[in-house]
Amino acid sequence: MTQKMIDSNIDKNTEKEVEELFYSENNMKYLEKIITDIESGKAKLIEHDLIEE
Repeated sequence: MTQKMIDSNIDKNTEKEVEELFYSENNMKYLEKIITDIESGKAKLIEHDLIEE
C-alpha cells in the first residue's frame, strides 16, 4: 500500500515537471521559431510513415 502511494506521488510530480518544462519560456520561444521557420519556408515539414514495432 505504501509503495502504491509513493508511486502515485512520483507520477504526479513527474507529470508536473514535464508540464513545467513544456510551457517554459525557453521552450515556447523554441516552438515559435520552428513555426516561423516552417511558415517562411526555411524549414520543411515532411510527413513520414509511422514506425511500428
